[in-house]
Amino acid sequence: MTAALLTAGAAVLSGCSSGKVQDARALAENFAKAYYSADYQAAAAMCSAELRQMVIESGDIVDSLPDAAKAEFLELSHGMQAYTDGVHEWTKDSVTVDFDIIYPGEIEPMRTSLTVVRNPETDEWKVVYAQERQ
Repeated sequence: MTAALLTAGAAVLSGCSSGKVQDARALAENFAKAYYSADYQAAAAMCSAELRQMVIESGDIVDSLPDAAKAEFLELSHGMQAYTDGVHEWTKDSVTVDFDIIYPGEIEPMRTSLTVVRNPETDEWKVVYAQERQ
């Protein structure tokens, strides 16, 4: 009986953890799609304050490009495909998601990782600058 209760308890805890990991993964996937397709405003809304500033600066750089270069960049960005390559749960409040980002005409993917942390007080996940990982 004790073994059955321990097994059931472990399954419940594992399920809760898995749900949190899925929330973190979904946020990382949404951020990757927004950021790498040049939707910097949407991406910035998913970030910590420090990373938000960096994302906005990326958008400012793109906006400062000459019109022809900006149009070409945006066209390539909108054809981007992001593929989740792995998920690493460091703690119950910190997850890293690995991606392969493929732009039109490219053979080799660009590999990147996004770290997502949960604020336990608000139960809200945010993409963070890697050094902010808890």
